[in-house]
Amino acid sequence: MRNRRKISGIAGTLVLFIGIVFNSSISYSQNSGFENEIYGMGFSFQSSRLIDSRMFVEGNYTLGRQTFEIGISTGSYIADEQGFLFKHKIFLNKKMNPKESFNLNNHRFKTFAVYKFIMFTSSAKHLRKDFKVVESDFVINNPVSTPTINTIEHYLGVGMEFTLFNNLAVEAMGGAGINFVRNNSNLQIIEDKLLSQANTDLSWDLTFGINYRF
Repeated sequence: MRNRRKISGIAGTLVLFIGIVFNSSISYSQNSGFENEIYGMGFSFQSSRLIDSRMFVEGNYTLGRQTFEIGISTGSYIADEQGFLFKHKIFLNKKMNPKESFNLNNHRFKTFAVYKFIMFTSSAKHLRKDFKVVESDFVINNPVSTPTINTIEHYLGVGMEFTLFNNLAVEAMGGAGINFVRNNSNLQIIEDKLLSQANTDLSWDLTFGINYRF
């Protein structure tokens, strides 16, 4: 019960934070006039408390101090691995000139706040070996289907980006959030029905990547 209340409290705080960020973003855009637009692409390596490792190819769009990124897992061509990623970054650097719009290219070293959303399907072998799943007395092994997991993940975090040369940059970020996990390798009996085991858990996330902006 305490764990559920804790997770509910964190979820409420997460929703409130996202609402404030997006409302602030809309207000900022409306009051800024001209904004600098930049397009780019990147590659990232990620690790979390649940998943040992995974990689994403991403496309991004920057408007002023905001960046929106959409990516897919590099293993999406494999039948048992599919991944979708969305990130919203807000860069925290001060303007070089208070009278001008924020220009990302004016800063070689950048810090940012980030919200990350991930949907991921993979074989259970990608789970961290030390990740403990809480099971009830009614959970049984599923000998028929291929052992897979499905996740919906929300993270809030901070990061930094450093431009190496021209438009090529490296970045690192860390965050914490909530994972909703459905384990298809285990079944639980609910009202005489066999359903995949579902869990909710708090998790951390670390990301390292490279980014090229045109």
